[in-house]
Parts: sequence; structure tokens; C-alpha cells
Amino acid sequence: MSTKKIILIVAIVFIILVGLSYWSGRQMSKFAFNAPASTVISADSWLNLNPSAYIPEYNEVLPLNLFGKGGTNSMQNLCAKILKAKDDSRISGLLIQPLGAQISLATLHELGLAIQEFKGSGKPVIAFGDMMGNSDYLLASFADEIYMEPSASAGLMLSGTSANIMFYKEMFDKLGVKMHIIQAGEFKGAGEPYSQTSLSEGTRRNIEEMLSDRYNLILAGLAERRKLTLDDVKAVYDTRENFILHAGEALEMRLIDHSTARSQMFAERLIDPQKIINISSYAPRTQAPRGQKVAVMYLGGQIMPSSGSFNQAQISYDKVQKIVQEIQDDKDVKAVVLRIDSPGGSALESELIYQELLKLKSSKPLVVSMGGVAASGGYYISCASDQIIADSGCLTGSIGVIMMLPEATGLGRKLGLRSQTIKFGKFAGAINPLEPYSAELLSSLKRNSEGTYNEFKARVMNARKISPDKINSIAEGRIFSAEDALALGLVDEIGSLDFAIATAAEKAGITDYRVENFPHKLSFFEAMKDADFFNMQISSLFKTQWWNIDKQITEQLEMIEPYKWQYLMPVVVD
Repeated sequence: MSTKKIILIVAIVFIILVGLSYWSGRQMSKFAFNAPASTVISADSWLNLNPSAYIPEYNEVLPLNLFGKGGTNSMQNLCAKILKAKDDSRISGLLIQPLGAQISLATLHELGLAIQEFKGSGKPVIAFGDMMGNSDYLLASFADEIYMEPSASAGLMLSGTSANIMFYKEMFDKLGVKMHIIQAGEFKGAGEPYSQTSLSEGTRRNIEEMLSDRYNLILAGLAERRKLTLDDVKAVYDTRENFILHAGEALEMRLIDHSTARSQMFAERLIDPQKIINISSYAPRTQAPRGQKVAVMYLGGQIMPSSGSFNQAQISYDKVQKIVQEIQDDKDVKAVVLRIDSPGGSALESELIYQELLKLKSSKPLVVSMGGVAASGGYYISCASDQIIADSGCLTGSIGVIMMLPEATGLGRKLGLRSQTIKFGKFAGAINPLEPYSAELLSSLKRNSEGTYNEFKARVMNARKISPDKINSIAEGRIFSAEDALALGLVDEIGSLDFAIATAAEKAGITDYRVENFPHKLSFFEAMKDADFFNMQISSLFKTQWWNIDKQITEQLEMIEPYKWQYLMPVVVD
């Protein structure tokens, strides 16, 4: 049987399976969403906080409550449940058992504040780990006591902070692709992986300074929570002999309190394993909310134009416009907090969102709460607010602009492709990746970049009251920690989401209010429908020609978002 026939058969089977899955899901949804949770919460139960994957700040999709099992957790959801459990007489304590959690510093701080408030009820908080990574341990450190599995195969891995940059220039050279980088901002390093084999000195130094601040923040937090000196914690991260610490070593370093098996811990703390309630299944008692509101608008992900279908990992003008309209239509909303977690993206989309937020600010107080990252385009849209409050672990700044133009003449020759353009007009057919770009085009785009960059700086100068002679010293694409951003006047205060909510309420002159989150959550199948899930899967199956290496290269180039001005932070930080 030929390869093409095998692929066709696989495609047909895949389509049938997806169709059956979609149909059965629709049938199950008739009882799944509104069915009461089957978990029975009796007296002396313990709430189990057990994240094992990435925790987003907010989930725009309602959990798929099949057979009493909850769905994806979010920072907002977890904090709300922890705070409800504080006053729930059925809950005797909080058990933290993370395993492979991926938590941003901002999310960690919000969870920590909720845990601290839970402790205020007098209920105990204990943590247990058998194989804990850095994020797992940082979360566990908020507990009153930390237990750890004594087995030699268990361990604790504390890794510090890092930023990895992959460089593609040599690969592109082999493929015959040259990447032209048009940028404004000396340290705007987003294009360097495509045009260089290592970071420029200025970009590297800026990233090092940002990482150093982040590292010191982590060490200081651990020292405070574990009642250790800063030197003690620094020694753990910098000079310990073993990458994986077993329980005995962790106990000696005072990183944990007990080297004890889980079953023994349950016996010692009088915890009935049958009365441990996973937080995803916990349904706290609630009352119907009424009265004045502070709206919290969660915007997370990369800024880019809407594709017309649902994607909660993207921020678009269309999405923001719909949320703003909902908020404007709700007369009970007296103030708004914009919770941003974004590295930026499209320059034009950032400007459109900025203008929409200005309209919102003209009718209601608008306070920005910066999460894990609010940089480049994420900072741009923040400038529409009355006040900016950043989480202590936030990364921000990155004021600059970039465009990337792939020139694939060498690749075309390798593939046997030639291109010849007949044109009338100076810039007719100017952008053709299979022909060399003219010096006039590149010079023109460089001038355009300066204009786009100047617009960014103007937004910052106007919002932050920064003088023209000072703006270049804090722009040029530099990334800052929250502490440095505060010193430079890029943010007003360092504080939590709750602090931002209280600030917005104060600006609105209200004291008796409740919080409502936006965008309103969709059901699982509403989200699938809006994302055109079924057709998307079929089209992607045929579009992604994984047996065609040339097609894969083309799709890789498309992912870079070429030919568009980008306000985008250049690195992802661990």
C-alpha cells in the first residue's frame, strides 16, 4: 500500500473519531455542566491544593464537570476557593501537594496571599512533597510545615532563574534564508536569534540585570517564609553539591520540617485520607451576589488580531472591545481593574486596544494590575490607565519596536525556484521573499520603525509624565523588574491584585462592593464551537504536511509574524 493511501486512511479515521467525540461530548454536555458535584464534604475534611501543570491567571472556559470532576484550575479560581474554605466549617485545614506545577512569580504571590489569609482562620496549612521542582517548593514554602518523602528516589530540585534563547541564524544560513531585522530600540533583542549567533552585549547585560533582581526576590521570599538567613538560602542555590536533594539533606538545610512518609504524616496529623477534597472538586457554599461592582478584566497572552474564533491565549482588539462593551452596559460596575499578563505583540493591535481602554477610562476609574509580565505591547496598553500597580515578580518595560523580513532567495535556489517581477512603481512587488530586498525598501522601513517607536514613547511620556530628555534612558527595549520600574516611574506601586481592586474602588468612592471577573466564562462546548474546533482539526490535518519538509520550513517562517511591526518582549524567563 502506498504512503499516500495510508495517510488518506489515517485522515479518514481521524475525522470519524473527532466527529464521534464531538457528538458524544454534546450529548454528555446535556447533563455534565449543571450536574451537582458528587463529592461529599463532611466534617473534618482537608482541602487539597495539588497543582501539577501550568496555572493560568484566569480561565475563560467553565470546567467540564463530568462525573463530579472539575476542570482546569486558574490562579483566580484557586484563590477564590482557598478564601471560601477559610470560613467553611467543614474544612479543617489546607494540604499543599504540588507535583510538576508551573507557576509564575505573580501567580505564586497571589496564591501565597490567599494561603496567608487562610492561616488567619487558625486552621493549619501543611505541605507534602515526594519529587518537588522549583515552583512546587516555592508554593510549599507558604505552609506552616513541610513534610517530604524519605525515600532515596524522592527529591527536591531548586533551580534558580534562567532565560534560554535559541539562535536560528546558522540553520537559516544552511537553508538559504536571510533574516532582515528592522528595529528601533538598542536593546530590543527579539530579532537577535534570527540574525546573530549570540546576544549582543547590551541585550545580554539587560537580561542579566533583570534575572538578578528576580533571583534576589525569590531568595528573599524563601528566607522570610522559612525563617532562614539570606546567606543560608543563597548557599542552597549556589553552592550545594547535589542537584537533587533527598529529604535528609533538605532537613539538614532547614528547607523542610519533617522527613516522613505520606501515610505516617496522615496518621500524625489525624487526617483521614477519605476526607481529602481535591480543590478542583471543591464547591464552596455561595450566596447570590448583589450591589456595586469592581470589574476585573483579565487579559493574558500575545497581542494579535482576532482570527474570528475563540482563543483565550491571545489578546485582540475585538476581544477587548466586547469586554469593554459588557462592562459599560453594566451600570453596577463602578471601577475597573485590568489584570495584564502579556509579553506584547502586534503594534497596531496594541494601539487599537489602547484607544478602546482610553474610552473606558473616560467613564470609570481604570487601574492596571500587572501580573507575571506586562512588557512591550503589554506595557503599551497599560498606559491607558489611571494608575499602574505591578506584582513584585513582574517583568515590564521593553519599550521598542521590531519587524522581521525573511529573504529566502538562497532557499529558492536550493529548491529550484526562481522569481522575476515585472513592475511599475517604485515599491511595486517590493516584498517578495524570493527576491533580494532593495536598499531603498530597507531604509524606508527603518524610517517607519522610528515613527512607530516614537509613538510608543509618546504614549509612555504622556501617561507617566516622563520628559523627552529622560525617555531614551528607560526605553530602547530594556526590560525591568518591578522594583526598577518603580524607581524609574514606569509603575506607581508594587502590590497584589487585591490591592489594585481596593485602589480602584477607592478611586470610584465605593466601600461596599463585590468583584466580577471578565470576560465571562464560556462553557466547554461553547468555547469549542467559537473556536470552530471540528473544522479547525480537519483543516490543520491537511494543512500540516508533516511529510513535506519544504512546507514545514515555510510554516516555521510564518510563525515569526514577519512583515508586521511588533511590540514584543524578546525572551521567556523561567
